[in-house]
Amino acid sequence: MNRQLPEGGQTLVYSTVGDHEIKLDYYLPRANGALPAVIYYHGGGMTAGSRRGGGLPHWLFAHCQEKGYIFISADYRLCHPTTALDQIEDARNLFQFITSTHFNNILPESTTIDFTRIAVSGFSAGAYSARAACIYASPKPAALISVYGLGGNVLLDHWTRARPPTSIAKFVDLNAVPELLADKTVVSDDVSVGGPLSRRFALTVHWEISGTMLDGIFGRDGLGRDLDKVDYEQRAAAFPSDLKSGLLQSFVGDSYPPSIFVHGTADEVESIDQHEQLKGLGVKSELLLVEDGPHGLEAFSTDPTSVVSSRSKEAYGKALNFIDDLFSGLQKSAL
Repeated sequence: MNRQLPEGGQTLVYSTVGDHEIKLDYYLPRANGALPAVIYYHGGGMTAGSRRGGGLPHWLFAHCQEKGYIFISADYRLCHPTTALDQIEDARNLFQFITSTHFNNILPESTTIDFTRIAVSGFSAGAYSARAACIYASPKPAALISVYGLGGNVLLDHWTRARPPTSIAKFVDLNAVPELLADKTVVSDDVSVGGPLSRRFALTVHWEISGTMLDGIFGRDGLGRDLDKVDYEQRAAAFPSDLKSGLLQSFVGDSYPPSIFVHGTADEVESIDQHEQLKGLGVKSELLLVEDGPHGLEAFSTDPTSVVSSRSKEAYGKALNFIDDLFSGLQKSAL
C-alpha cells in the first residue's frame, strides 16, 4: 500500500461542529475553466481512517490530474462517539462548502467547479458517505463510484448478527476496545501509524464479531438484536423513526445518480446489493466483479503483479471510463 501523499494538496476546513474542525484536501489539475470534481471518501469501517491515509487511491488521483478534474479527499466524523447520522450531515456540509462562493473564490481566478459534474467515490465504509451524498446533498452528485463499498442493505442478517472474524481482523488489538468506547473525543482524522489499520478499527471488528455493528454506527444499544428478532420483511418498519434517515436504502429513488460498483468475488466483509436495487428502479448502474478479489482488492496486496492486482486495475479503468463518458455527455448537453 503506497502511503505517500500526492504533492500539491491544499487543506481547508469545510465544517466546524462545536470546536471540532472537519477538513478536506483539494488538488487542482493543470487546467482551468469550469472543471469537474471527484470526491474521495476513505474507508475504515466507519470508525477509522483519514483523508490523508495510506489507502488514498493514486490511480483515481492520477486520472483526475490527467483529465482535468479537481480531486477532493474529505474527512468525516467517525463512529463513536458520533454516528452514521453525523456522517450524513458531513456529506451535506461538504457539498454546501465546495459549491459555495467562498470556496470558489479560494480557487485560482480562472478556475471554478462545474456543479453539474461532481462525482462521489466511496471506498469500503466510505461508500456510506458517498451514498448519503447521493440522497441528501445539494446539488446532487452526477455519479457514484463504489469500490469494495459498504453495501446498500443494512437490514440483512450480515448486519444484525455476529460474524466470524474477517481477514482484516488480524490487524487490530481487541484489548483496546474498552478504552476506545470510554473515550468520547470526536475524531474525523485518524491516520494509521505502523500498520494498515489504525487502533480505532478495533471498534469495527468488535461490533462485527459481537453482532452489534448497527448498535455502534447508530449509537443505539440493542438495535441489531431488536431487529434480528423480527422477520427480515418487517425490519424496515421496526427501524427506530429517529434513526431512519440513516437507513439509506429506504430513500433511493429513480433520480439516484448513475452508479458503478467495483467488487471482489472473494470479499467477505461487504455485500453488494445496491446495484440490483438501482437496476430495478431504471437507474443506470454497472457492476464490475473482480474474480477472486478480496476486500480491498489490490490495496492490501504486496505484489503489484498478482492476478488480482491486474484484474483490479482493469476494473478501475472501466470505472474511470464510466465517469469520463458521463462527464463528457453532461458537458455536451450543456452546450
